Amino acid sequence: MNRLAFSALARNTRWARLAGRLLAGLLGFLLNLPGCGGGPPVREVERVLATAWESYARRAIRPEGRVVVPDRQGGTISEAQAYALLMAVWAGDETRFARVAHWTREHLSRQARFGDHLLAWQWGRREDGTWGVLDWNTASDANLDYALALLLAHRRGWRPETGPDYLAQARGVAADILALEVVRLPGGEPVLTPGNWHEASPPYLINPSYISPAAYRLLFEATGDGRWQELAAAAYPLAGRLSQRLGELPGVGLFPDWAQVCGDGSIGPAPHRDSQFGWEAVRLPWRLALDHLWFHRKEPAVLLNAGFLPFFRRQWQSAGRLPAVWSYEGRPLVAYESPVLYAGLLAGALAAGDRDFAAQLAGKLLSFYRQEGGQAYFEAPDNYYANNWAWLGLALYAGRTGKF
Repeated sequence: MNRLAFSALARNTRWARLAGRLLAGLLGFLLNLPGCGGGPPVREVERVLATAWESYARRAIRPEGRVVVPDRQGGTISEAQAYALLMAVWAGDETRFARVAHWTREHLSRQARFGDHLLAWQWGRREDGTWGVLDWNTASDANLDYALALLLAHRRGWRPETGPDYLAQARGVAADILALEVVRLPGGEPVLTPGNWHEASPPYLINPSYISPAAYRLLFEATGDGRWQELAAAAYPLAGRLSQRLGELPGVGLFPDWAQVCGDGSIGPAPHRDSQFGWEAVRLPWRLALDHLWFHRKEPAVLLNAGFLPFFRRQWQSAGRLPAVWSYEGRPLVAYESPVLYAGLLAGALAAGDRDFAAQLAGKLLSFYRQEGGQAYFEAPDNYYANNWAWLGLALYAGRTGKF
């Protein structure tokens, strides 16, 4: 190489190194910027998500892929398996995803016994000391999340080592959700019931937190079955009615944990079920937020801004804290806080475009995070529900919950 060429190469190399340092500095600056509306820095949220997932996976997921739920005497439920799959796919953990998916299909699938691809909802220790399915009935939210996780894994380009690919598995589950867990009112409106054990005719029991229009739309893209579009079209009118009135109970914008849909489409309290805005209903804003994020739908903002977010903004501004459970009419039912509530509200604020409120809620949610004794967790290491939903709420905030 002659001197001129070498000199030019050296200059180019120095410029490349300088440009690299400048780019790295800019990237570091951006990653340390506060999040939405002055909230926690993205880098800090990313660090928490990575550490919390790794700790949860080591603590709660057995090597074979079974999630251990502490309050199930060491057993598991289909919901827990589905949550682990969603977190794994958004954490980019293909190895653990494959293990959890394989165990779930091998041990919870109803295919061998009943011929469908839905999941039995409960697995654990039987009275005779053996381990296996305790209840073959289904939970439609777990099946929806399971199908969604499989579909997202396929969209990431992941493939199982054995058996049908993830797309084929997702399609099988989706078809059986429609066949066994969806009913129609006399007027033709489709309704997602809580499981295969639904009533034979109206009134139908429903769980509003199972409403998942983003999942419906993505499953329509994957299957071409127009019934998913019908469910998506019915989702917001139903959610709106649920937030306005529950039989004789006046609403303030909150959603009930459970409700009953009559044949004429009217909504009422479900007998022997909670009507409060509690551990069930708090999940609905997160599911609506995915519809805003993935499909740029305006309905989540319209619905949540009609009553839900104004109600909680007022409570937050007046007290600076929010009790975990509320009556349908808007009275606090407990004094303690929970990261689960803040995760749901954070998702709702993001769906409605309220960046300032979202930033405050993200900061509050992070206040529940702990690193102690070699573990990372939210609120308590054995609080399965809090650890899952705090992670999912922060993942949405950090932009990690994509559809690929």
